[in-house]
Amino acid sequence: MALKHSSALPPEMLRVFETMPQPYLILSPELYMLTASNAYLQLTGKTRAQLIEHYLFEVFPKIPDWSHEEGGISHSLDTVLKTRKPHQLPVTRFDIPSATDPLHVEERYWNTSHTPVLNADGEICYIIHHTEDVTAQVIAERNLKASLEKETAAAARAENLSLQMEKLFDEIPAQVAIVTGPDLIYEFINPQYKNELFPNREVLGKPVLYALPEVAGEPIWDMLQHVYKTGETMAGHEIHIPLADEIGGPVKDHYFNYVYQAIRDEAGKITGVLSFKYEITELVLARKRLELNAQQLTELNQGLANAYEEIQATNEEIQSANEELSATNEELFRAQQSMLTLNDDLELRVELRNIELFNAQAEAAAERDRLKRFFMQVPTGICVLDGPDLVFELVNPSYQQLFPGRELLNKPIKDALPELEGTPIIDILKSVYYTGNTFEGKELLVPLARTKDGPIEDRYFTFIYQARYDADGTVDGILVFVFELTETILTRQKEKENEQRFRFLLNAMPQQVWTARPDGTLDYVNEVVCDDFGQNMDQILGRRLQEFIHPDDQHLSAQKWKAALQSGKEFMVEFRLKFHDGQYVWHLARALPLIENGHIRLWLGTNTNIEIQKNNEQKKDEFLSIASHELKTPLTSIKAFNQLMQRTTDMHKLTGFIQKSAAHVLRLEKLISDLLDVTRFNAGKMEYNMEAFNFLDMLKDSIESTQQATTSHQIILQQADEATYTGDRFRLEQVVNNLLSNAIKYSPGADKVIVNCIVHPDNSLIVSVQDFGIGIEEKNLMRLFDRYYRVDNTAMRFEGLGLGLFISAEILKRHHGSFWIESKPNEGSTFFFRLLLHSAEKPEPVIRGDEFYQDSTITLVYNKTHNRIDADWTGFQNLETVQQGCLRMLDMLQKNQVSKVLNSNVHVLGNWSEAADWGNTEWFPAMEKAGLRYFAWVHSKSVFSQLSAQKSIETLRGKIVFSFFDEVKEAEEWIDSK
Repeated sequence: MALKHSSALPPEMLRVFETMPQPYLILSPELYMLTASNAYLQLTGKTRAQLIEHYLFEVFPKIPDWSHEEGGISHSLDTVLKTRKPHQLPVTRFDIPSATDPLHVEERYWNTSHTPVLNADGEICYIIHHTEDVTAQVIAERNLKASLEKETAAAARAENLSLQMEKLFDEIPAQVAIVTGPDLIYEFINPQYKNELFPNREVLGKPVLYALPEVAGEPIWDMLQHVYKTGETMAGHEIHIPLADEIGGPVKDHYFNYVYQAIRDEAGKITGVLSFKYEITELVLARKRLELNAQQLTELNQGLANAYEEIQATNEEIQSANEELSATNEELFRAQQSMLTLNDDLELRVELRNIELFNAQAEAAAERDRLKRFFMQVPTGICVLDGPDLVFELVNPSYQQLFPGRELLNKPIKDALPELEGTPIIDILKSVYYTGNTFEGKELLVPLARTKDGPIEDRYFTFIYQARYDADGTVDGILVFVFELTETILTRQKEKENEQRFRFLLNAMPQQVWTARPDGTLDYVNEVVCDDFGQNMDQILGRRLQEFIHPDDQHLSAQKWKAALQSGKEFMVEFRLKFHDGQYVWHLARALPLIENGHIRLWLGTNTNIEIQKNNEQKKDEFLSIASHELKTPLTSIKAFNQLMQRTTDMHKLTGFIQKSAAHVLRLEKLISDLLDVTRFNAGKMEYNMEAFNFLDMLKDSIESTQQATTSHQIILQQADEATYTGDRFRLEQVVNNLLSNAIKYSPGADKVIVNCIVHPDNSLIVSVQDFGIGIEEKNLMRLFDRYYRVDNTAMRFEGLGLGLFISAEILKRHHGSFWIESKPNEGSTFFFRLLLHSAEKPEPVIRGDEFYQDSTITLVYNKTHNRIDADWTGFQNLETVQQGCLRMLDMLQKNQVSKVLNSNVHVLGNWSEAADWGNTEWFPAMEKAGLRYFAWVHSKSVFSQLSAQKSIETLRGKIVFSFFDEVKEAEEWIDSK
């Protein structure tokens, strides 16, 4: 089957995801499934073969809940692909087929998130789909069954992770051993340690000195004892250790890069030493051979220089003899007998000198031959480059092996190796030739082809370029010594790349991820942990997770941890963790042990934020308490009036009892109706009958019916604009009735309620309901539209379930409306809601490069003078307009590389508070990464808008400095001073 996705993961990454102790599904940008964790397969009842390389909605068809436009899986994935930002779905109901009867389904609830992983260009490589079954938190009756399922999945994940970790230690390209006790007895060695060092020895269970007697008195023995006694970690390079293949055998020199680290028990006492090393003997010996060859070459050069000096001396002697011969010829005329005698002597001396010269030349030639033979036999690559054209004069076999099949000898280097043209190598060679300075290169990257027509490869070499001198001391060539390290360097880079990729993968996960030693000491945490705790990794490592747990939760956590240590099974507990701002946040901790030889060596764990679920559970409990009271009260009254009606025959009293009983029945019907509406909202089954109607008529009908039910207040319709609106009249009438009832209920000391209905110039309808009652404190305004919420100081004074405003908010959202509140304690409150009459065509935005943007809701200007972005928000805002404007601001900030923003809400007329959550969790973190450091925020006159602004930054951490202002001028002075 052909691969249908655009971003494949390496096999090692797939295996990591498959063994994660969480339900994960990895998707390509085209929504093809790349892999899934074992926990996900267990959760969905699928096999990996049913998922891998299949399109998501072919295996899991798009049913209504999946494609729901306000929060379905499809909508979430579209959001991630468009914004390239993580997206968290609210707890969603998604029923699955019954295991016993496929024609029926089981009720389930899920907590789902989608996290994109970006490449270096900012494009999506793949998407991490994480879903968690939270049915147990919604339906308490199924807690036992969910717990058993999780334990089964955890056991499977633990077994898989154990196998993976065993394989990791078996395949790691290093020699790992553990020695324990004062005698340093071998407790563990990995296959590399056994096969590469002691294939003919058995060392397990033996003390180091008994197993390796040859290390007695060596530095390695002193180091091991020092680490065991002090706990100090020791690391180094090229340590020399003499080792024999078997006890009593000849000792050979070995060299290692090493790390020796103490192992401690739960009490912190040192129990042994972890030895981690890899052998570099061949590399060290090669370097030493190179150093010896260089020394021998230097000595040979010196011998050649001495021979040259002797030849020069002989030439001088010959010249002197010639001068003597001339003198003898002059005397020949005076004494021929003497001349003959002297001539015989001269011939004898010349012959002797010629013999000496010949012998000197022969010896020099022999030295050159010996040097050439030495060069040709050395296992290191050696060549001689002659003259300014750098012609290959000599190439030994080791050098030729670097370029098999390529002709080098007697060719200039530019012709023999043309790919070097334009590289630093040619410039370095010329510098050595013209300056005589020796150049040493270590592990340098040189792009070279191995064969004549082969591809150019990235190859790494260590080499020496040394000038060669002639008899006059002038440079006439270059000696080259080189050996290739490409395989070693690429292996090292691959190991580093794998480590970086693994850390990147863990940091891309939305949960806290950590590893700990058996005693609970943390030895790795991902960036989420550092961000949450407000500390860097060095400050956290070496500490225990217990230090961050709430004191009230530490005892249970310690018990669970102890039980997990004793059983070697999954550690799972709920506790509160202290964040950097001092707040405690609920988390679900899960960890699996890595077990070797019956002992736990490592814990791999995750902490999942469950604060929202905990808050919902608390709200649910509070609501159940209130609901039981509110439902019981009218039932008790109805029962009492029924008993009174049975006892009386007085028709006048009987009529009164019936009327009072009927009033309580109506109240009970209202409570039950609210509960049914909330149930429909939760199940996504609230039905709407959208049709055009006269909005003002509906508003007047609501006022009239509410007025008939009260004599304490007069409801005044102050301004009433005519408007035709398309929507569900009954549901919108329900919203108005709720606002009017609340206005009367919460203003017991007042006698009027004012209603306005205004058609705004932007083609929207704005309705306001004003009372003159108890008012609401600012701290409570943002929560009024939450499910079951009732302001504390009204909970006992006024009846109700706290569902009215929540239901009203949901109805308005379904009509794409927005709402807000203005209130002052003891003065009263005004509730607003806004509906669009019809979609008007939006004017095209005005864009001038990267420095100006303007549409109907925002104006953005790059202020060059003060190097900042000026943002002016206009009119009514909702989640869509806020997201659009904020993303434009982010783009302008990045392109102009500024760190300051002046953000004005002076001209904002209304506010939708849900935009605050998006700004807090997604937008501001993105702005910080883009370089934002200072943010001046000018408030609008709306208190609700001000609270939304505060909510947008309430949990932010990092380098952004915020300051709020009431006037633009004050904000300008502050931000210009930064």
